[in-house]
Amino acid sequence: MKTATLSATRLDLVSRLALAGAALCAMSLSTPAYAGGKADREVVINIGKDGDLLEQLIELDAAGIEEMRAEIAEARVEIAEAIGEIEDAREEVAGIPGARIVLKIAFASARAGARAAVDEALAEARVEIDKAEVDLKTAAVSAEERVETEHAIKVLRTELDALEDSLASLMDALRA
Repeated sequence: MKTATLSATRLDLVSRLALAGAALCAMSLSTPAYAGGKADREVVINIGKDGDLLEQLIELDAAGIEEMRAEIAEARVEIAEAIGEIEDAREEVAGIPGARIVLKIAFASARAGARAAVDEALAEARVEIDKAEVDLKTAAVSAEERVETEHAIKVLRTELDALEDSLASLMDALRA
Protein backbone atom coordinates (compact mmCIF):
# COMPACT_ATOMS: atom_id res chain seq x y z
CA MET A 1 0.00 0.00 0.00
CA LYS A 2 1.29 3.43 -0.90
CA THR A 3 0.60 6.24 1.56
CA ALA A 4 1.02 9.91 0.75
CA THR A 5 0.90 12.31 3.68
CA LEU A 6 -0.01 15.97 3.52
CA SER A 7 0.33 16.95 7.16
CA ALA A 8 0.74 20.67 6.55
CA THR A 9 -2.76 21.10 5.21
CA ARG A 10 -4.65 18.93 7.71
CA LEU A 11 -7.88 18.96 5.69
CA ASP A 12 -10.10 16.20 7.07
CA LEU A 13 -12.95 16.74 4.62
CA VAL A 14 -10.74 16.00 1.64
CA SER A 15 -9.26 13.07 3.53
CA ARG A 16 -12.62 11.30 3.60
CA LEU A 17 -13.12 11.94 -0.11
CA ALA A 18 -9.66 10.70 -1.02
CA LEU A 19 -10.16 7.60 1.11
CA ALA A 20 -13.46 6.91 -0.65
CA GLY A 21 -11.69 7.18 -3.99
CA ALA A 22 -8.89 4.93 -2.81
CA ALA A 23 -11.41 2.39 -1.57
CA LEU A 24 -13.09 2.48 -4.97
CA CYS A 25 -9.76 1.91 -6.68
CA ALA A 26 -8.96 -0.99 -4.36
CA MET A 27 -12.38 -2.58 -4.85
CA SER A 28 -12.28 -2.21 -8.60
CA LEU A 29 -8.87 -3.84 -8.80
CA SER A 30 -9.66 -6.79 -6.56
CA THR A 31 -11.65 -8.48 -9.33
CA PRO A 32 -11.33 -12.09 -10.43
CA ALA A 33 -9.00 -11.02 -13.24
CA TYR A 34 -6.51 -9.80 -10.67
CA ALA A 35 -6.84 -12.69 -8.25
CA GLY A 36 -4.38 -14.73 -10.27
CA GLY A 37 -1.22 -12.93 -9.29
CA LYS A 38 -1.44 -9.21 -9.90
CA ALA A 39 -1.15 -7.21 -6.71
CA ASP A 40 -3.99 -4.95 -5.66
CA ARG A 41 -3.03 -1.31 -5.43
CA GLU A 42 -4.53 0.91 -2.79
CA VAL A 43 -3.73 4.57 -2.38
CA VAL A 44 -4.48 6.34 0.87
CA ILE A 45 -3.99 10.04 1.23
CA ASN A 46 -3.84 11.05 4.86
CA ILE A 47 -4.56 14.74 4.88
CA GLY A 48 -4.69 15.34 8.55
CA LYS A 49 -6.67 16.14 11.62
CA ASP A 50 -10.28 16.83 12.44
CA GLY A 51 -11.14 20.39 13.19
CA ASP A 52 -12.20 23.70 11.84
CA LEU A 53 -11.49 23.85 8.11
CA LEU A 54 -11.18 27.63 8.09
CA GLU A 55 -8.51 27.53 10.79
CA GLN A 56 -6.63 24.90 8.82
CA LEU A 57 -6.87 26.92 5.61
CA ILE A 58 -5.67 30.07 7.37
CA GLU A 59 -2.59 28.13 8.52
CA LEU A 60 -1.69 27.29 4.91
CA ASP A 61 0.96 29.29 3.16
CA ALA A 62 1.69 29.27 -0.58
CA ALA A 63 3.90 26.19 -0.24
CA GLY A 64 1.18 24.36 1.68
CA ILE A 65 -1.37 25.21 -0.98
CA GLU A 66 0.91 23.84 -3.69
CA GLU A 67 1.58 20.72 -1.63
CA MET A 68 -2.19 20.19 -1.28
CA ARG A 69 -2.60 20.62 -5.03
CA ALA A 70 0.20 18.14 -5.74
CA GLU A 71 -1.22 15.50 -3.40
CA ILE A 72 -4.66 15.71 -5.00
CA ALA A 73 -3.05 15.57 -8.45
CA GLU A 74 -1.24 12.42 -7.37
CA ALA A 75 -4.57 10.89 -6.35
CA ARG A 76 -5.95 11.72 -9.81
CA VAL A 77 -2.95 10.01 -11.43
CA GLU A 78 -3.61 6.89 -9.33
CA ILE A 79 -7.25 6.94 -10.41
CA ALA A 80 -6.19 7.21 -14.07
CA GLU A 81 -3.89 4.22 -13.58
CA ALA A 82 -6.78 2.28 -12.03
CA ILE A 83 -8.89 3.05 -15.11
CA GLY A 84 -6.12 1.60 -17.28
CA GLU A 85 -6.03 -1.52 -15.14
CA ILE A 86 -9.79 -1.91 -15.48
CA GLU A 87 -9.36 -1.88 -19.25
CA ASP A 88 -6.53 -4.42 -18.93
CA ALA A 89 -8.80 -6.68 -16.88
CA ARG A 90 -11.46 -6.52 -19.59
CA GLU A 91 -8.91 -7.50 -22.23
CA GLU A 92 -7.63 -10.40 -20.10
CA VAL A 93 -11.08 -11.96 -19.78
CA ALA A 94 -12.17 -11.35 -23.36
CA GLY A 95 -11.66 -14.94 -24.52
CA ILE A 96 -12.63 -16.76 -21.34
CA PRO A 97 -16.18 -18.15 -21.37
CA GLY A 98 -18.27 -16.65 -18.56
CA ALA A 99 -15.47 -14.47 -17.26
CA ARG A 100 -16.87 -11.26 -18.72
CA ILE A 101 -20.10 -11.60 -16.74
CA VAL A 102 -18.15 -12.29 -13.54
CA LEU A 103 -16.08 -9.19 -14.21
CA LYS A 104 -19.22 -7.12 -14.86
CA ILE A 105 -20.72 -8.29 -11.56
CA ALA A 106 -17.51 -7.46 -9.68
CA PHE A 107 -17.33 -4.01 -11.23
CA ALA A 108 -21.03 -3.34 -10.59
CA SER A 109 -20.56 -4.33 -6.96
CA ALA A 110 -17.57 -2.01 -6.57
CA ARG A 111 -19.42 0.82 -8.29
CA ALA A 112 -22.54 0.48 -6.15
CA GLY A 113 -20.74 0.72 -2.84
CA ALA A 114 -18.32 3.42 -3.83
CA ARG A 115 -20.78 5.74 -5.55
CA ALA A 116 -22.69 6.45 -2.35
CA ALA A 117 -19.48 7.00 -0.37
CA VAL A 118 -18.05 9.34 -3.00
CA ASP A 119 -21.28 11.33 -3.30
CA GLU A 120 -21.53 11.71 0.47
CA ALA A 121 -17.90 12.76 0.83
CA LEU A 122 -18.17 15.30 -2.00
CA ALA A 123 -21.30 16.80 -0.49
CA GLU A 124 -19.70 17.03 2.96
CA ALA A 125 -16.56 18.58 1.51
CA ARG A 126 -18.51 21.24 -0.34
CA VAL A 127 -20.57 22.10 2.75
CA GLU A 128 -17.39 22.51 4.79
CA ILE A 129 -15.74 24.66 2.11
CA ASP A 130 -18.83 26.87 1.85
CA LYS A 131 -18.92 27.24 5.64
CA ALA A 132 -15.23 28.18 5.73
CA GLU A 133 -15.78 30.80 3.04
CA VAL A 134 -18.70 32.36 4.95
CA ASP A 135 -16.79 32.28 8.25
CA LEU A 136 -13.75 33.92 6.62
CA LYS A 137 -15.78 37.09 6.07
CA THR A 138 -15.93 37.70 9.83
CA ALA A 139 -12.63 36.09 10.85
CA ALA A 140 -10.05 38.22 12.62
CA VAL A 141 -7.23 37.92 10.09
CA SER A 142 -5.06 40.40 8.25
CA ALA A 143 -5.98 41.51 4.73
CA GLU A 144 -3.00 39.54 3.39
CA GLU A 145 -4.06 36.41 5.26
CA ARG A 146 -7.64 36.83 4.02
CA VAL A 147 -6.48 36.97 0.40
CA GLU A 148 -4.23 33.93 0.87
CA THR A 149 -7.05 31.99 2.54
CA GLU A 150 -9.51 32.95 -0.23
CA HIS A 151 -6.94 31.60 -2.68
CA ALA A 152 -6.64 28.37 -0.67
CA ILE A 153 -10.44 27.98 -0.76
CA LYS A 154 -10.49 28.56 -4.52
CA VAL A 155 -7.70 26.02 -5.07
CA LEU A 156 -9.44 23.50 -2.83
CA ARG A 157 -12.68 23.87 -4.80
CA THR A 158 -10.87 23.55 -8.12
CA GLU A 159 -8.97 20.46 -6.99
CA LEU A 160 -12.12 18.93 -5.52
CA ASP A 161 -13.88 19.42 -8.88
CA ALA A 162 -10.96 17.79 -10.70
CA LEU A 163 -10.95 14.88 -8.25
CA GLU A 164 -14.69 14.49 -8.75
CA ASP A 165 -14.18 14.36 -12.53
CA SER A 166 -11.52 11.68 -12.11
CA LEU A 167 -13.76 9.64 -9.86
CA ALA A 168 -16.63 10.00 -12.35
CA SER A 169 -14.32 8.67 -15.07
CA LEU A 170 -13.47 5.72 -12.84
CA MET A 171 -17.15 5.01 -12.30
CA ASP A 172 -17.71 5.19 -16.06
CA ALA A 173 -14.87 2.72 -16.60
CA LEU A 174 -16.48 0.34 -14.12
CA ARG A 175 -19.77 0.71 -15.95
CA ALA A 176 -18.55 0.15 -19.52
